[in-house]
Amino acid sequence: MKIGKAPENMADGNSEVTRSWQERAVERRLGEARALAVARSTQFMATALELVQESGQANFTLQTLAERANLSVRTFYQHFSSKDELLLALYEDVTAQFTAAIREKVEAAEDPMGQLEAWCRGVLSRPGSSQEVGGRLVLLYNLSLEVEHPEAFAKVWEPHRKLLTEILTACSESGLIRNDLTLPQLTSMLGYTMTSFGQFNALHQGMDGANLTEDAVWAWCRQALAPRETGSAPTSSER
Repeated sequence: MKIGKAPENMADGNSEVTRSWQERAVERRLGEARALAVARSTQFMATALELVQESGQANFTLQTLAERANLSVRTFYQHFSSKDELLLALYEDVTAQFTAAIREKVEAAEDPMGQLEAWCRGVLSRPGSSQEVGGRLVLLYNLSLEVEHPEAFAKVWEPHRKLLTEILTACSESGLIRNDLTLPQLTSMLGYTMTSFGQFNALHQGMDGANLTEDAVWAWCRQALAPRETGSAPTSSER
């Protein structure tokens, strides 16, 4: 009797048993291969992050990456099609961690305005900070990804944008922020403003004497979002 083929007199009653051990063998093998692929992909990503944090740039070569990871360039191409795909995967991972860290701070706040402040301070503290894992990568890769791959950029940042929208919705329902702009408008304006402030501080802190501290920026944003006094400004429908 050949292994892997049930005898004819067992084909009907026990064929399910034969298929079962075969399926388990295949699943076990696939599981081992999947685990190895994840481990090696993770190793390449962790090494790439180290190189970016060390140099402040993402201009490392694949040969340098492979040598640092104790793997080969050939192995790299078994897991990523290009360096750009690796950077995108790393960017997605870092951004997800970034959003999760900010959400944790937001959820610890006691009220909607406190949540908004936690969000703003979290965004300001992140870009370019060597103490924050991946902060430099986000700073370097943000603009190029938005320009070259806008759909991928939007997908990566959707959870972060959703979090801000949730916070602003709660603030709006409590009458804590202006109502002459729509929530999508406020989300976009505040999101891009805070990201720009964070990037500016990372690139130019101390160079122009502006000293855009977290306290100063938060005070500015809080004032910009404050409810409008009656008759102080035209509403969007009046413009």
